[in-house]
Amino acid sequence: MNAQEILYSTILFVAMLSSLGVALLVWQRRDAPGATALTLFMLGLAWWSGTYALFWIQLPPSKIFWLNVTYFGVVVTTPAFFIFVLQFTQRQHWLSRHLYALLGFMGLLTLILLWTDPWHGLFFAGLRSETDSTIFSGGPWFWTFVIYAYSLNLLGVLLLVKEWLASQRFYQRQLGLLLLAGLIPWLANIVSLINLNPLPGLDLTPLAFTMTGVLTAVTFHRHRFLDVLPIARDKVVEQMRDGILVLDDQNRIVDLNPAFPQLVALPQPNLIGQEIASVWPGWSQLDSALTEVQELHLPGEPPIFLHVRLIPLTGGRQQTQGKLLMVRNISQQKEMESEREALIETLQTTLAQVKTLRGLLPICANCKKIRDDEGYWQDVAVYVRDHTGVEFSHSICPDCLPQLYPTIYGRKKKDSEQKEEDGR
Repeated sequence: MNAQEILYSTILFVAMLSSLGVALLVWQRRDAPGATALTLFMLGLAWWSGTYALFWIQLPPSKIFWLNVTYFGVVVTTPAFFIFVLQFTQRQHWLSRHLYALLGFMGLLTLILLWTDPWHGLFFAGLRSETDSTIFSGGPWFWTFVIYAYSLNLLGVLLLVKEWLASQRFYQRQLGLLLLAGLIPWLANIVSLINLNPLPGLDLTPLAFTMTGVLTAVTFHRHRFLDVLPIARDKVVEQMRDGILVLDDQNRIVDLNPAFPQLVALPQPNLIGQEIASVWPGWSQLDSALTEVQELHLPGEPPIFLHVRLIPLTGGRQQTQGKLLMVRNISQQKEMESEREALIETLQTTLAQVKTLRGLLPICANCKKIRDDEGYWQDVAVYVRDHTGVEFSHSICPDCLPQLYPTIYGRKKKDSEQKEEDGR
């Protein structure tokens, strides 16, 4: 081994240990979103750097063998970083079984074609040299894998850029370091391609990815990375019970959450891009110039009552770029208000009737009929029934019984006296 090989192997072993340290640090927070994928990413880097160091040490069986072994880490790092980005940016719904199967298939097929390359030449196409560890050309599958790996990396970077633009300042610090980490491998490859590599003959890719891990570790300690994650807009808005609708300056639907079509009874799919007036009749009832809460009544069985608030969306020069509609269903509240008003009306009517009964009533001194407000004379029972809803049951009091039915009264009195004597 010469001095250059010792230097390169030492650098790679340091990179391996750094990756293992970051992997251990991340695994301690494995319950956080993306932590498992990030741990796998760092372990893949550790394998890549460690086996690449063995290439420079020239351990048996051969240098080509150790270069081939590095690919067990290569096929893991890029998809693991992509999965981490999806989980960190709250896009777990992208991670379907089909995506996992595709990522696994690409890695497995790459390893198979790599190790069987002497038989078909699809990977290296005879362009690899045992003394050269930097490979910038190869066969059909080599370029397929390069395009696949760089596409995943680019998509991950673009997702981080989108998240960075939509995040608050605190989270932009986290995402800014992650963006830098994602761009470092690209910068390393550009440096190698334009022959500005400060370490001639050394593939800078594993070292670049190791810098990704180091920056991630810095983010862990300085910005509470994976402890405080931004709650993504999609997750909040999609689960809201209130309807959200976003219109552009021409009143075309730009975005909406699942609650909006349910609240306004819009079963039509593919609403994005359509003019709101053509798909929602309730739009014509709203005053688009008002920003305060407006009440909307949609006929139906049962009818639907909505509170709608229109919020103008303005750009940097305070130019209106669209509108945001926030819709809340108040049908149950309206029903309760109607029941309350009906109850109040009933109580007021009853109270008026009670006051009438408590006042002075004209009553006949002979027949005891009562004169009502219209001047008609009514029987007491009829008057009370009409004003209170009370029904009367008729009977004979003890004072009236001897006068009206003397025979029955005498018989009952005689029976009562006989019972008293028997009891003595």
